[in-house]
Amino acid sequence: MSQIKIHYPESLPVSQNVDKIKKLISEHQVIVLCGETGSGKTTQLPKICLDLGRGQRKLIGHTQPRRIAARSVATRIAEELNVNLGDEVGFKVRFTDKTSTKTHIKLMTDGILLAETQNDPLLKKYDTLIIDEAHERNLNIDFLIGFIKQLLPKRPDLKIIITSATIDVEKFSKHFDNAPTI
Repeated sequence: MSQIKIHYPESLPVSQNVDKIKKLISEHQVIVLCGETGSGKTTQLPKICLDLGRGQRKLIGHTQPRRIAARSVATRIAEELNVNLGDEVGFKVRFTDKTSTKTHIKLMTDGILLAETQNDPLLKKYDTLIIDEAHERNLNIDFLIGFIKQLLPKRPDLKIIITSATIDVEKFSKHFDNAPTI
């Protein structure tokens, strides 16, 4: 892990707020992050979590609504970290699992994470979950949000980051007991 060099492209708005985001993640179990499309939230948040030491003994799980997005985001993050896809950064979608014992960041569809709750109701293999594109408000995301809410007291070590481009931040913050927003 120590050989992975993490850098944040200066052109991305999220990169300008790395320290603030790190502080919020460190101090709170749930944060809600709203940023415009192209702000860097999808690619930089998992790197920020990795930088904080998350994803070492357990995984940083990162959901996307669609398979193509999970695959392409994993590819992009692996490129930015200069690692092989399937090693430190991997993805799992229906019919394809490109993760390994080396994986720290796992991209997946909402449906994959939801399916994992069947065999692992405490989601013990994760120390961080990034629920991306929460504004898509499909049944999978709605179920996941409800599931995660009831899971939080049982997993005080689990960090949750809800992100979106057009999210109603107040509604999500309220749902998670007034979680901080950025």
